[in-house]
Amino acid sequence: MRRAQLLIAILFLILGLAAPLVVRSDYLFQVLFRVFLFAALGLAWNLVGGYAGQLSLGHAAYFGAGAYGLAVFSKAGIHPWLALLLGVLLAVLFAALIGGVSFRLRGPYFTLATIAFAEVLRVAAKNLAAVTGGDVGLQVPGLFVKSSGRSLYLAAVLLTAVALCITAWVSRSKFGYYLMAIREDEDTALSVGVNATRCKLRALLISAALTALGGGLYGSLFLFIVPDQVLSIDISSEMAIVAMLGGAGTFLGPLIGSVILESAAELLKNIFHEAHLLIYGLLIVLVVLFLPEGIAGTLAHRLRRKSAIAAPPFKAPGPVSS
Repeated sequence: MRRAQLLIAILFLILGLAAPLVVRSDYLFQVLFRVFLFAALGLAWNLVGGYAGQLSLGHAAYFGAGAYGLAVFSKAGIHPWLALLLGVLLAVLFAALIGGVSFRLRGPYFTLATIAFAEVLRVAAKNLAAVTGGDVGLQVPGLFVKSSGRSLYLAAVLLTAVALCITAWVSRSKFGYYLMAIREDEDTALSVGVNATRCKLRALLISAALTALGGGLYGSLFLFIVPDQVLSIDISSEMAIVAMLGGAGTFLGPLIGSVILESAAELLKNIFHEAHLLIYGLLIVLVVLFLPEGIAGTLAHRLRRKSAIAAPPFKAPGPVSS
């Protein structure tokens, strides 16, 4: 990870923290909340889908566990912050269960397995009305008493900062190198002694914990949740698209992807109304076709190629004259 990338990330967080000083509109705060929330969720997904190369489309399971954990445990009389932590533990438990089974599979079979687990949880939440409220939904307590909107926004910025710190550690640690080796060639990684299943499961547990925290913040902002809202495959897809649009397996990719994706979604919705989803989809297709490594990945590749061209050719030393 280069120093320039770290400076850009720090500047992004500073601007996020300074936003309450100049932004007064509640609508803009909701947009900024989504930008930072999905930046954190994209970074969490990136640990599994980017660095480890495991295309998970079931992260809604952990998002929903965080949101429902906060709601259900608070309803039982537990303090909201403790309820949120219990929701995170529940998500980690789900991740251990899902990862223990799905990591035995590879390629599209792994992806389908993650979708299936998330769908099982969504259907269970719809049918366990006594616990989850079913299709009617469940009330979620506010995590903050005063200025809840701005406080939750700052909490989303803090969550993004934590996710960035974890990503920075992963990208420079032995654990991160193991994940990248698994992504490039799992069989070769296994042959040199890398415990692929343990490494992937460890990445998934960290990713699930961060995603569950994001789900709790999301539920606390809207104060009400239903299964089709927080356990939908749309949530899983949006996390993956944010990371892949910016550049999966890169440090800044999810930040770039979230800023572009969430801003474009709101802008197109306001300008084109019902047609915004079509235009939004076309933009994603164009990026995938012409920037297959994502925005950050493509820029990094081009910069490396320019540096290689600009570097003087290596000349072998001539014979030493006696």
